[in-house]
Amino acid sequence: MLEIKGLRKSFGELEVLKGIDICAERGEVVAIIGPSGTGKSTLLRCINLLEKPQQGIIRIGDAVVNAEKFSAKDEQRLRRKTAMVFQNYCLFKNKTVLDNVLLPMILVQKREKKEAEGEALRLIEQVGLLDKKNEYPSRLSGGQQRIGIARALAVKPDVILFDEPTSSLDPELVDGILELIRELAGEHKCTMLIVTHEMRFAMDISDRIIFMNEGKIIEQGTPEELVNQAKHERTRRFLHILKCGKQDEMV
Repeated sequence: MLEIKGLRKSFGELEVLKGIDICAERGEVVAIIGPSGTGKSTLLRCINLLEKPQQGIIRIGDAVVNAEKFSAKDEQRLRRKTAMVFQNYCLFKNKTVLDNVLLPMILVQKREKKEAEGEALRLIEQVGLLDKKNEYPSRLSGGQQRIGIARALAVKPDVILFDEPTSSLDPELVDGILELIRELAGEHKCTMLIVTHEMRFAMDISDRIIFMNEGKIIEQGTPEELVNQAKHERTRRFLHILKCGKQDEMV
């Protein structure tokens, strides 16, 4: 479903991604962990071309983009196969919950509003906000991320990219969002790439965990393999820091 080969991204003289190779099967849930500033969020943004990589091949299903030369049509085809849940929500503040979920269905899928509304309401109910469908995002404490997830599901993507889905939440709201993503992973069977520092969540939901450091993939494996049999000292040290909760050392 997802294949990335030799992905490179620089900002000026700073090389952030240094030849990333990733494959993920349909329905596979892949957690991406690593120190802050190591390129995890940039990787997600390059996959759906919110950031333009300088080199590499991105393939999602039958959509293929060569970073060195691609057309607007290629870009559009790739983006239609992905959806992203941002850590800062990126919702339309002047639109209701319902309208935020409806917009991608109307603008991207070109569906009639009346036809799309029933499905939008079903998704809003699934994320637990049906009674808030006519509210504005700013009035929903902790609800913004749920709206973002419903909006991502609305376009029926092959791949959903989650960028630190719990980082902006109060601690008491984190478990609810993690449980929601866990349920959706089992029900919708779409491929998910999740950048997270919630190791408990990564262990519980993911089929595979990728550890990145300084723009490279250091190692990857099943949750059990990575936690219990990590081959690299850098991986073991990072996991120890996570276990001890020393967030200030995660560099």
